[in-house]
Amino acid sequence: MKVSIIGGATDSGKTTIILDLAKYLNSGGEKIGVIVQETGEVDYDEKTLSELGIATKEVNSVCIPCSLDTDIRSNLLMLQKEFAPDIVFIETEETVLPHKLKTDLERMELEQTELLPAIVLVNSPEYETEDDQLTEYEKKQVEGADIICINKTWLDTKEHISAVKTLVQELNPEARVLESPEVRDEAFLKMLLE
Repeated sequence: MKVSIIGGATDSGKTTIILDLAKYLNSGGEKIGVIVQETGEVDYDEKTLSELGIATKEVNSVCIPCSLDTDIRSNLLMLQKEFAPDIVFIETEETVLPHKLKTDLERMELEQTELLPAIVLVNSPEYETEDDQLTEYEKKQVEGADIICINKTWLDTKEHISAVKTLVQELNPEARVLESPEVRDEAFLKMLLE
């Protein structure tokens, strides 16, 4: 079972990216599981989930890392046992650091589990271009990400996208920085899974 952790600020497009990835993988016959940190309304439509055959688990906690040993581990194991998904997406709240969650999961040494790169989504039109204007969580998420996905570029100017890209590359020169197109094709979605 592969596990992909996707974080970012509210309205950065996490749910939409996960649904696009799920549709792509489901069309190839893969079974999908989703773990959502539940602190408000869940943006997943039950009909869509059912059509895609997606199994979901909610973590009813204000802080995913605070409940890792009980909630995340037990939900992953439960999904593995009950549904046997090929891949599980963990959608985190904006105050969670995906790379920290990935490290904690690595420490748990879950059997037959492969952790994919930690992804952080950046909402391009609303993202600051100076690091001193970022919140602590925005900065730390970008600094620890394996993949930084600049999202909603179709709603932004080329100049602002370029400034956002420069900033995230300065904060994390090790990360792969991807610009998300409005219509995500197979080639782009594959890059999020490598």
